[in-house]
This record gives sequence, structure tokens and C-alpha cells, in this order.
Amino acid sequence: MRASLATAQGEVHAGVDYRQALDDVSVDAVDICLPHNLHAVVAVEAAQAGKHVLCEKPIAATLEQADQMIEAAGRAGVVLMIAENVRFSPLLRKVRDLLQRGVIGQPALIQVTRQCYLRRSFLEQRPWFLSAQAAAGGIMMSGGVHDFETMRMLVGEVESVYALRARQRFPEMEGDDTSTALVRFRDGAVGLLVESFIMKSLVTAAGPEIHTLRIDGDLGSLSVEDGRTIRLFSERDDVASLNDVASLSGEGLVQHEIYVPEQDTFVLEIGHFVRAVRTGEEPITSGRSQRKPLEIVLAAYRSMESGQPVRVL
Repeated sequence: MRASLATAQGEVHAGVDYRQALDDVSVDAVDICLPHNLHAVVAVEAAQAGKHVLCEKPIAATLEQADQMIEAAGRAGVVLMIAENVRFSPLLRKVRDLLQRGVIGQPALIQVTRQCYLRRSFLEQRPWFLSAQAAAGGIMMSGGVHDFETMRMLVGEVESVYALRARQRFPEMEGDDTSTALVRFRDGAVGLLVESFIMKSLVTAAGPEIHTLRIDGDLGSLSVEDGRTIRLFSERDDVASLNDVASLSGEGLVQHEIYVPEQDTFVLEIGHFVRAVRTGEEPITSGRSQRKPLEIVLAAYRSMESGQPVRVL
């Protein structure tokens, strides 16, 4: 497998121990794609070896591990970036731009859903994901860490979270396969998050996930259901003057549709990482910034256990 991959990619060296890469003076940076509970130990060793680190989300399994990674990178003077691709989504950046322009006024409610179905092939290809220890939880960790970051990006910092775990559908998973969270933001807005591996439909049964987003404010609403089109209803008269806006009318009311061309967010995030390595600037998904969504997810798990809202510091 390793040899065939190396051959397919050209001049690539394959090994059985990650330390081979850390000991190689020709290696400038590493990309960590491992079970969540292994992120910290490898990232710390990589930083100590003088390698820049791009690490898959979540940053780590615990806040203590995250702090170890951040400290090790700081001491070594290397870049630590978390591969949180939602921050590089042109669609979400457009939504944030519209919100900052005040097209729906002050956001009051944000709703995010992640609809997935855990197929057998997924379980067979990623058996570590069935372990609550290796995965540091379940879908609230693997998906929720993305979506809490989306909420932060669009609405702001989280004050508290109240979470519930649904009855388990997939007994193979030790972690949650469906859970929800009610979020209060520091500015008084509220959010509703739904994360599920059991939402079977014609789309999800075939493999793709469905992500939906809706934000309501005092002047209108923004919603995304297809990953490409922002549907905007606004009471502001000047919205039609925005670029790339098509309008649909009905009964004297107007809905605007903004199409955002798709781009590979993984390519965008890796490009950002390379620039950070070359320039020394702190990446927008630095270890420090991506500690926060992990903190929120862990607060959600504490809430599931206690049955009470948990404050986020």
C-alpha cells in the first residue's frame, strides 16, 4: 500500500514510523492526519524537531494536550496551524461579509445542521473512529468542532452551551452518533446545532453530507442549503445593489439569491499554511484560535453528562 502510493505520487518516500520524517533534515513541515488522541504527541515531537505543523481538526483530544502543542510550537518558533477548512470557505466568507454589512440587521438566531449517515464502508475504513477515546467523543467532536467554529466565525464568541445526546442508533460507536446543542452567544444571540450520523435520505445514504445554515436578524434572514447559493431576504432597500445578486419576487416581497462558485477549501487552507511558513505570520487557524472550538465541544460533552448548561470561559 505504502509503496503503491509512493509510486503513484512520484518522488515520495514511504515509511512505517513518523519519526523517520522528523529525523529527515529535508523535511520542513508535517501534516498530521491521525486519530484525535494522537495529535498532541506527534505535534509536540514535530515542533521539537523544528518542523512546522499542519494538524487536522480538532486540535487535540483535551485542552491540556492543545496547550502542550501550542507551547511546543511557540518554544520552537515553528508554525502550528489547524486544518479547519470552514474558515477558508468562500461561501461562509461571503455570508460573514453580508452580515458585517448589516443586510439582516443584528443576528439573533443561527441554526446549523450536519446531516450524515454512517455507512458500513466508513466504519470499516476508519475503525478508530468507533472508539470514544481515540475519537475524543463522537459526532459532536468530529462535526461539531467544525460547526461551532462556523458559528464563531459568523456570530461571535460563545458564552454557554446546553447539549443533549440522542438515543444511540449505531451500537458500534462508543461516542455519540446524534447530539444537539443550544448555544448562547456573548452578545445575546442564540444558536441551535444538530449533529447526526443517523439521518438517512437519498443523498446521505449514498455518502454525501448535507449541511444547512440559517441566520435570522431583525431585518431579514440568510440561509444556505445547497452549499453554493445564499438565499437572502432583507427589508433594506439597498440590498439589490450588491454584486452577484439575483432577485425573486412574490406577492410584493423579494428574495435575493447569491451564487458563490465552489472552491476546494482544503487547497485553500494548505496554501495558507505554506504562506504562513514562508512569511512567519500567524495563520488564521492557529493553535491558539482553534483551542476555542475544542473548548466549546468539551463543554457540550460536560453538559450532556450533567444535564445542565455549561459556561464557556
